[in-house]
Amino acid sequence: MTEDAATLPAHAAPAQAGASRNPFRTARYRAWWAMTVIGAMGVGIQLVTVPLFVRDRVSEDHRAIAISLALVCQMLPSAVLLLVGGVIADRVERRRIMIRVYIVAAAISCVYVFLSKADFSGVWPVFFLGAVIGSVDAFGQPARISMAPQILPQAQLQNGLILSTVAFMAAGMFMGPAVGGLLADGFGLTVAFSAEVMFLLIAAVLSTRIGADKPVPTGKTIRGDLADGLRYVRGAPALRWLLLFQMVPGLFLIGPFRVTAVLVVNDVLDEADKFVGLFSACFGIGVLAGSFLMTLRAIPNRGKVLCGAPILGGLTFIAYAASEMVTLSMVILVFWGLGAAIFINLATPLIQETSSRPMIGRVMSMSNLAFAIATPLGLLQSGLLASAFGPQVAITISGVACTAIGLLALTFLRPVRSLP
Repeated sequence: MTEDAATLPAHAAPAQAGASRNPFRTARYRAWWAMTVIGAMGVGIQLVTVPLFVRDRVSEDHRAIAISLALVCQMLPSAVLLLVGGVIADRVERRRIMIRVYIVAAAISCVYVFLSKADFSGVWPVFFLGAVIGSVDAFGQPARISMAPQILPQAQLQNGLILSTVAFMAAGMFMGPAVGGLLADGFGLTVAFSAEVMFLLIAAVLSTRIGADKPVPTGKTIRGDLADGLRYVRGAPALRWLLLFQMVPGLFLIGPFRVTAVLVVNDVLDEADKFVGLFSACFGIGVLAGSFLMTLRAIPNRGKVLCGAPILGGLTFIAYAASEMVTLSMVILVFWGLGAAIFINLATPLIQETSSRPMIGRVMSMSNLAFAIATPLGLLQSGLLASAFGPQVAITISGVACTAIGLLALTFLRPVRSLP
């Protein structure tokens, strides 16, 4: 198939020989990276505060299912609207989208500040507020990640994507949850929710400093642009399988971890609430370390390595389920983060390199959609299993399934396995 200049893949333009691979040499990237870190801090704090808010307002027998339902209410609207969000990201200046996303998220966190301060006893507002956050996030996710090819030259794109993942995961899964857990345990949920507001508003201000390219009008309706994006992915086998493969972490790792973290800390290990945040922090440390290591040297046979990554994740998850010592659990979660860094930092670059530049917003929305569909299913299945058999059994089942999928991918998933 012959490609013209408007449809060349994002990786098609060759990098100049001797060009710097350091993305921080680009001013727009520095602003984007700072926005990502600060915004993810607010999101990371929420990963701890919302489950604790729910836990304090339901009976012990209903905690697992209530926490999973609260998280599902946030993920489902995102899944419904993500494809539209990807189209909007290709039609509207992405900086404007991010400013509005962070402002609305800060407003939702202000409501949580009020509810916790007033000691509101009901849990129903969580489901409504989660739906609003999920709806807004459907527009923010594709807009944020698809900025990278706009603001970076080709020589810096690979490391820029890895370092943005470092920023997002380290802040969202490490620093944010750690701060949220410590604030909630030491000063109460009101203070923790107030910290969310502060970080999200700062991210909104930083968004105004990112110079983003203005989109080129296609002359089509939103529905027409969406149909073009779906047809484009349908005609690219490697891209199709890469997007489908994106469902594995949410279904078998991230979803189950989010539901069971509070239960493992409180019921299995009999530890204080601060370890809920610290467990996420350990995972984030692993992602941070693994991502930095990946910037030092190019990985050959990236498709094959990506296919095998779920094996490492599944085996580590099984070990986490078997642990009954808090220190050992934290060490295992660091190793889990190291393995997750491989999957995260290979999947997104391969998707963007396999996509044409004008389609990246729509393609990345499909990538996020795969995760958004899979994670609620992971939340529900692990919530039901944890309620029936306990968190350790739920985690073990997810780990075994993830390992099996990795083995099948290495054996049969040739379109992805053969990627360079």
